[in-house]
Amino acid sequence: MASMPDATTLLDRGTPDGIADAFVNHGVTLASIKGLGDDDLEALYAVAYDHLAEGRARDAVEDLLLLVTHDPWEPRFQFAYGLALQQLGQHEAAAHHYAQALLMDATDAGCILRIGECLEAQGLAQEAEEAFRACIQLSYLRPEHHLVRAHAQARLASLGGGAA
Repeated sequence: MASMPDATTLLDRGTPDGIADAFVNHGVTLASIKGLGDDDLEALYAVAYDHLAEGRARDAVEDLLLLVTHDPWEPRFQFAYGLALQQLGQHEAAAHHYAQALLMDATDAGCILRIGECLEAQGLAQEAEEAFRACIQLSYLRPEHHLVRAHAQARLASLGGGAA
């Protein structure tokens, strides 16, 4: 991940190249440039998460888009936005956001499970089976992923992929 600027680092935010350098090389986010703090983002995430938990993806998607735009380095925001998109039937876009979250936490079997579901929904059964198998293997790294593993095993069995 990019290094955060310290108090002695001067960032050029007055030119497109300077802004790009700040984002790519120094971990600056749009939220930090706009003066949005972690508390602001967490409050918005809490509201959006509640909407998702209530099955109201349409109500959550705009807030989650704002979150992934303002802090693309937060895997929870990417995952939640992917979940909202998946619930809205936008499976390919959802898979991209799950992949973004997975890049930031390569041990999150839940990301691969959701990618598998998106592939299955797109009619890509072989790729979905591969994702579910990878999810099952990865789930053993974290004991709390036992329910993710069980779900992936059930999806794999329903596709005729048998045991992992």
